[in-house]
Amino acid sequence: MTIETAHDKKDSGFLWSASLPHAVNYAVLVLSFGLIVFISYDTYRGVNYLENNIYMTYQLICCIIFLLDYFYRLFLSKHKFRFFILALPFLLISIPYLNIVVALNINVPREALLYLCFIPILRGLLALIMVVSFIAKKITTTVFASYILVMIPFTYMCGLIFYIAEKDINIAVKNFWYALWWAGMNITTIGCYINPRTAPGMIISFLLSLMGIVMLPLFTVYCGDMISTLNKKLKNSKD
Repeated sequence: MTIETAHDKKDSGFLWSASLPHAVNYAVLVLSFGLIVFISYDTYRGVNYLENNIYMTYQLICCIIFLLDYFYRLFLSKHKFRFFILALPFLLISIPYLNIVVALNINVPREALLYLCFIPILRGLLALIMVVSFIAKKITTTVFASYILVMIPFTYMCGLIFYIAEKDINIAVKNFWYALWWAGMNITTIGCYINPRTAPGMIISFLLSLMGIVMLPLFTVYCGDMISTLNKKLKNSKD
């Protein structure tokens, strides 16, 4: 997403802003990657986010920095209203909802708390997109490498979201690896015997299948071109 600022019309948006010092850009990127690590680690161990004081503190620090980064770019933006509308999802997932619940000792219903726990996952998904985009931008990648950089992280995070949504409801999801396998089978459009039982699980199932339908033909075309090129090289070497 590219959003113009008064400082630099070619500002690259939330991933890498020419209007910010490089140190700040790198800090946001590192903090984003740290969110992925924390979320993954707690998910593997089955730890409730609210019970992990280290994660809650880290999340609060990340959210404060993300919010400061957001409002700074809003301040520099030449078209503030357009910036606000386009960047609204980023703003909403940068609010530390879980920290607010704990600090104010708010009694949140279990179902509502479950959806609040999805906010860090969504933030982690955005963080993963940022990291992948940064890698793709900073290094020269082939079509195959770009395909892998998109498909693997997307599958991983979808598996994580599916596991969080289904683990206490769906007996077929015994651990995270079952959810990850489910995500892999769905993005290849093969499908598997595990069926989603929650609304988030159904949404993720649809998105994975849609992503697979869009991306797999591109991969097939790339493999076909690669085989064709290899055959031509072999033919020329014989001649």
